Amino acid sequence: MKLLASTAIFSLTALTASANDTIYKSVEGDIKFGLEGLTTWRSEYMYRGFKLADKSMEFQLAGQVALSNTETIDLGLYFDTATGDGDFTEAGAYIDFSKNIGDLTYTAKLTLRDYANSQFKSGADIGGSVNWKMNDTFDFTAQLTYDTGAEGAYGEIKATAYKELSNSSYLLFKTGLGATASYYDRSGVHHLFAKLEYTYNISDNVSVTPFVGTSVGIHDEAENSVYGGIYFAVSF
Repeated sequence: MKLLASTAIFSLTALTASANDTIYKSVEGDIKFGLEGLTTWRSEYMYRGFKLADKSMEFQLAGQVALSNTETIDLGLYFDTATGDGDFTEAGAYIDFSKNIGDLTYTAKLTLRDYANSQFKSGADIGGSVNWKMNDTFDFTAQLTYDTGAEGAYGEIKATAYKELSNSSYLLFKTGLGATASYYDRSGVHHLFAKLEYTYNISDNVSVTPFVGTSVGIHDEAENSVYGGIYFAVSF
């Protein structure tokens, strides 16, 4: 995993891109591919209701292969490091397969993570999700995963609302509820979360997204947080 971290940093020194707006290029027949990178700064790194770092910077390089009009494979490398107090780092790699059937999209995903100076333990995250696209404005997602490092399961339900503001900008609002089962010795309904993002497309390939979010603990040990940050994205 240390090699994955070095690879991600090297690849993203010159290129950063969005994980939401991929530019596809035809290769053979109906198979298409796209590459994207993402650089993120956030005032607090909140993950599944756990605070992992006060301030952090993340670098990600990802690719997507469209096998057909209904099937895709996504894979990527990422590296996260604390920019405030502490020496927290996280390196990871993931691959997932998605299948669209009507208004539903089914996804199976495997993520490998390596942590240093963190309350989280290195391991594999194995799980899947179902997304229902109700219309062009609203969609809903249910997710369930098992984390070998945590030796427990995490699940969440999430609603997303989309609002186009102009040809080059839009808003995304996400809110949901997370729950745990023996996940770092926590079980039950864990936290509420919400996030508001504003995206401005500087060009067809470059975008910037400031965001604000909150995590409200329901479990006795879950922390409350209000945070902000910015994504800088390039697709190629």
